[in-house]
Amino acid sequence: MSAVRDRSADPGMWVSSAPLRISLAGGGTDLPGYARRFGGTVLGAGTDLRVTVVGRRARRPAGIRVCLDSCGHAESAQELANPFAREAMLRHWDGAPVDLFSTGDVPGATGMGSSAAFCVALIAGLSAAKPLDACSLAAAAGDIEIHGLGRPVGRQDHYLSAPGGFRLLHFHRDGTVDVEDVVVPPETQRRLGEELLLFHTGTSRDAGEILGDQAGGTERGDRDTTHRLHEIKDLTAPLHDALTQGKSTEVGRLLGRHWELKRGLGPRVSLPRIDRAYEDALAAGATGGKLLGAGGGGFLLLHVLPNRQPVVRDVLTAHGMPEQLFAFDTRGVALHTL
Repeated sequence: MSAVRDRSADPGMWVSSAPLRISLAGGGTDLPGYARRFGGTVLGAGTDLRVTVVGRRARRPAGIRVCLDSCGHAESAQELANPFAREAMLRHWDGAPVDLFSTGDVPGATGMGSSAAFCVALIAGLSAAKPLDACSLAAAAGDIEIHGLGRPVGRQDHYLSAPGGFRLLHFHRDGTVDVEDVVVPPETQRRLGEELLLFHTGTSRDAGEILGDQAGGTERGDRDTTHRLHEIKDLTAPLHDALTQGKSTEVGRLLGRHWELKRGLGPRVSLPRIDRAYEDALAAGATGGKLLGAGGGGFLLLHVLPNRQPVVRDVLTAHGMPEQLFAFDTRGVALHTL
């Protein structure tokens, strides 16, 4: 006689995912050193590239089984090697034994906000019993990086990942954040999806180190750094107009202007091989573009009209930079319980 399985004893499971983001204008003005003095503004969007976290209630008496950067077991949250997971678990874990697994569509430390997306997705899963709204998830994820880990980063990644879609973020001097929906016509989204190309430079970097250089310049009152950040913030208005009015080529030109300003923020923002690849892409017909995130490597975003794309792809391939397919996506964090 076979035993009857009590399915009520099965551990619960959840699957959460959060989008990686593309910052289009205003990046860097969300850093506390700038935003607290002048107020920051960032325009960006979520993509269909995501970070996924799976959590499963375990049957063992205690502990955490993790497969993140590597697989292992920890008796407590303090023992977790992954700093983002450790801080999230310390703040949001109920203490019940759990297995955690994570995967992402792109490598980490490549300028698309993967650490923020991971934190958003993990907190969403850990809070499955009492779900948090998108802004609460973004705030909690930002606190992990800024206050828990002391990283010199801003909050744009978290506030672009959690709600998804095209967003205009306002970072006020008192630390509050307003999230404004940017209504981009479907035809413009489709055209941008065809004309914006993403290439992996093959280089990863610690965003905190590069942003630390920028933050230092702002805190010292460096006039050139502050002036560049003012101009970068000012680009959000014309880029907003270009998106809402369907001017995709203008988007490319503004991305190029953003990159010109950003390269002057510090010696580690770009690399000679990336500068050469970018200049060759422009010569091949790209309208403009920029490195995503803090810079120093990661992904290069280019605007290229369809008739010039084969040549630009050949140029970037010759520089050892493979293309990463992506699309803009209006979905933010997603949570499924099983």
